[in-house]
Amino acid sequence: VYECEDCCNCPYRSQCCKSKEGNNRKISINVKWEQQKEYIRAQLSDNKTGKIYKRRKIDVEPVFGFLKANLRFNRFTVRGKFKAKIEMGLALIAVNLRKYMQHTAAA
Repeated sequence: VYECEDCCNCPYRSQCCKSKEGNNRKISINVKWEQQKEYIRAQLSDNKTGKIYKRRKIDVEPVFGFLKANLRFNRFTVRGKFKAKIEMGLALIAVNLRKYMQHTAAA
């Protein structure tokens, strides 16, 4: 955590701080978090993993968006890994049935 000694008379205080008068500017840096972000940046910049992540945006993310927005599946209603796995399976069956019905209706 980095903190200024005295921000009261600083001419740039209004641009730098949003805190109340009398409080100094504090900056917190989490080294582990910064290392993780750098690792992910390096992974995404690699061609092989970059292609995988691009496919994920198309293949996986819309399904979860549909579950949350249209089916209102925001949280599990059961406890335990086994029961949650079953509930997720039922939700995904509903998504797949919807896709199947749209596909057969178009044909």
